[in-house]
Amino acid sequence: MTRTVPVAPAPALLRAVMDAATEAVILCAAAGDVVLFANAEALRLLPGVNPGEDSPLSGDSYRAEHDGRHVYGMRRRLDDDHYAWFLRDHTEETERTAELEVERSRTAFLAEAGRRLSASLHVRRCTRTTAELAVTHLADAAMVVMPLDNGRCAWIRLSPGHAAEEGTLAERMLIEVPGLPEALDGFPPIPSRWLDPAQAPGWLFPAGLGPIGALLVIPLPGNAEPAGALILARSGHTATYSAGDEMLARVFAARAGAAIAAATLYQEQVDTTAVLQADLLPPEIPQPDGFELAASYQAARDSLRIGGDFYDVLGPVNGGSDTVIALGDVCGTGPEAAVLTGKVRQTLRALRLVGITPEAMLTVLNQALLQPGRRRQRFVTLVVGSVHRSEHGRVRLRLASGGHPPPLVLRHDGTVEEVPAKGTLIGVLPEITVRPATVELAPGELCLLYSDGLTEARGGPSGDEQFGEERLHRHLAGCVGMPGAVAVERLRQLVSDWVHGGPRDDIALLAVRAHTRPPLTLRGGGARNASPYLVAAQRGDRRVRSRP
Repeated sequence: MTRTVPVAPAPALLRAVMDAATEAVILCAAAGDVVLFANAEALRLLPGVNPGEDSPLSGDSYRAEHDGRHVYGMRRRLDDDHYAWFLRDHTEETERTAELEVERSRTAFLAEAGRRLSASLHVRRCTRTTAELAVTHLADAAMVVMPLDNGRCAWIRLSPGHAAEEGTLAERMLIEVPGLPEALDGFPPIPSRWLDPAQAPGWLFPAGLGPIGALLVIPLPGNAEPAGALILARSGHTATYSAGDEMLARVFAARAGAAIAAATLYQEQVDTTAVLQADLLPPEIPQPDGFELAASYQAARDSLRIGGDFYDVLGPVNGGSDTVIALGDVCGTGPEAAVLTGKVRQTLRALRLVGITPEAMLTVLNQALLQPGRRRQRFVTLVVGSVHRSEHGRVRLRLASGGHPPPLVLRHDGTVEEVPAKGTLIGVLPEITVRPATVELAPGELCLLYSDGLTEARGGPSGDEQFGEERLHRHLAGCVGMPGAVAVERLRQLVSDWVHGGPRDDIALLAVRAHTRPPLTLRGGGARNASPYLVAAQRGDRRVRSRP
């Protein structure tokens, strides 16, 4: 069979093939770098390339931009007399890379915004952070405007060359800023192209910012209502906000609004808690004539100022002379125990107005805590006593106990006695038994009421040993001659040192001490014992701890 020899393609066919290629090809003569041929794609990318003329390309590679197109090329040797340039249009790849870099930058900005905005629950700090982030990434100047409050809006502003500025706006001034009333009402943001920067009032941004070319007003979404509004400005007559810029600003505003709303809600809760907590805090201790009162309270958790242990002092009523003292312990710690503590204290205050005896107070309190509908998971131990100054500087106490550790009496010779007052728990049984006891304190003697958080505090060398009653008796005996405030502070410090930072229960202490000499009225009113130790303790002099 005869074999057919292939015929070389005609030049016209070769040109047609080259013109159909998507890669630009330029054939040049090595001598003189003259262009011999350029296909259709090469003529489209480089209109200045003409056969018969010198090649505009040099070197081994080419990278340039022509008419908005990004062209990359490589030179390849064909033979000793010819070489070719192979060029490609990388415009789309370059644009995609640029878009990816922009998206990465925006993602990094939003991540930074989320991290910084979530770092604080302080409203002012959140608004300032919002303005700082906006100026860094979105605008030349930014202003955060808070919702109306009593006819005025608080604001914070940042702009180049100026420190953070703050102030308030009257409600009538809001309409001067295009789109601001709508943003504060929670309406969708108005596109930047619809806002005329020339309508912005002169007070909106400092004059040093220059002419505002683009203005954007965005609501800050909150919890069911706007958390404020964000005003962004770019300076320069040609400044604009693209659709992508506005979308980024809206996403940022949503995160900023959520952070500001959370901080606002937290501040409202803190303020409400402070109001409710104020009536649950231990009261200021009065100093009646004839005897000294001193107290200390330490919650189980430092983050809480209230807990399950409490003390109270109720002054004379209806012309009487007796002062009523109380110290108790609600089962448990924390807010739930504090709520029941408040109920117990309010009940005791109401019963005090009736003028009944301490044992009757416990009986009525038990009935109150057993009322239908009340949660009964918690009970109360309590000591209630009436304090009366008797003859020759002596003080008489009538103490009634409801399942509480017995009060201790420190005599002038260092003897520590337990008061034989006994009774059943409060809030558990329909009927309780109360056996009150009467104690007399000679001048300088002291009666201590305490909660079991003192004796059950664990620590010491092993870290798990209870402070215990025996240790309490011994240390109390060492307080002979000390004013009540100093004795209480010394015991509190000893227990703190014993626990040395470990977990503990609530601890309450209340001491009644008969004066060793007639009371002396100090500046500021109120009877005080003239002892320098007591004066120092009342003034907060911590050095009294080290006195023997």
